[in-house]
Amino acid sequence: MKAFRLIATFFVAILSACGPTPEKFIEKAQNALAKENYDAALLYMKNAYELSLPKEFFITKRDQSFAFLRASLDGQRVLLVEKKLPQKLFDNTRAVVIDRAKDAQTKRSLPGKIRDVNFSPEGAFAVFLQQPSESLKDCKVLLWSVGDDRLIEVGQTHCVMKPAVKNDGTVWYMRNDQIHVFDLKSEKDNLYNKGRKPEKSAKKFPAYARFYASPDNKVWMIYGAAGSYRLYQLGDKPKLVSKEIASHRLYLISEAKKVGVFIGGAGAQQFVTLNPKDSQIGRRMKAKVWTDAAFMNDKQYYYIEDGILAYRNGKDEAELPFWADQIAIGTKDELLFLSSTGSAMRYAQKPPPAESLRIYNKAVEIDDTKS
Repeated sequence: MKAFRLIATFFVAILSACGPTPEKFIEKAQNALAKENYDAALLYMKNAYELSLPKEFFITKRDQSFAFLRASLDGQRVLLVEKKLPQKLFDNTRAVVIDRAKDAQTKRSLPGKIRDVNFSPEGAFAVFLQQPSESLKDCKVLLWSVGDDRLIEVGQTHCVMKPAVKNDGTVWYMRNDQIHVFDLKSEKDNLYNKGRKPEKSAKKFPAYARFYASPDNKVWMIYGAAGSYRLYQLGDKPKLVSKEIASHRLYLISEAKKVGVFIGGAGAQQFVTLNPKDSQIGRRMKAKVWTDAAFMNDKQYYYIEDGILAYRNGKDEAELPFWADQIAIGTKDELLFLSSTGSAMRYAQKPPPAESLRIYNKAVEIDDTKS
């Protein structure tokens, strides 16, 4: 028995040695640099950096890659959708909801290419835009009820739109400039506001709608195109909140359960918070329209600029040693994010080890040379 354990330990060691290591990726990066292939060298160094990080920086295994990350408002439920190779985009796609409080996972296979996804504030439902083929401009709207693992086809919408799902499973989306509301209990689809079409910012151009469900049971819609949007709050009747929206993104501010948007024209944008009771502007701050942002409160937030993750607390600002594509607020003092390689990661105000930072700095040098 003892001999068997020794043999088993030997083979585990061999397998570990054969697997990917930071050193192997660094060697590949050096070979790519010798050929002046800076893009490949940077990618190898990013992989070397992530492999050097402790497990506590990851939500899942390090060899898994994802295209989307969403989180419930309390950060306890995380939705991940796998990243796929270009030639397999229209094969079935795997999605998983990780319940961190219960240490449990719910997995689901989704048909076709997933263009976007939205998570309900409490993380009980997810709504997907699924594109059946590259030639089709309309996507199917799919609702996933995570608790009983049901997948329901709600309707269709243009693939540029973004549906939302509330905590009760009600789905909001747009088709032919009319707002649709799908009721999960009756499984019926109804036209909102008797099918009246909301007013566009520029009537000569097509407008697209992005819906967002907030934890106070409100639904917000940003409607427009090309930097000219209108913000609506959708209650019994639609309420026009602003005609000056500069971006189609709306952000939930975790602690206050408020929403924030960008307003103003090019080069003069402001990020503003809105009071959920009367939709009046609360706080204003100068800001760029970043790739993505996540707000803990109206003073502390993370954002992505030029692919790099950064943090701001009042007037203090710091660049963090991570490349990121998507971010979301996790539990207290924690950020969840997708790295540029698709790894599902977490940052809890603790810096990476010194050796990892040395690899990161080498990667930054390559990135600067490439630029």
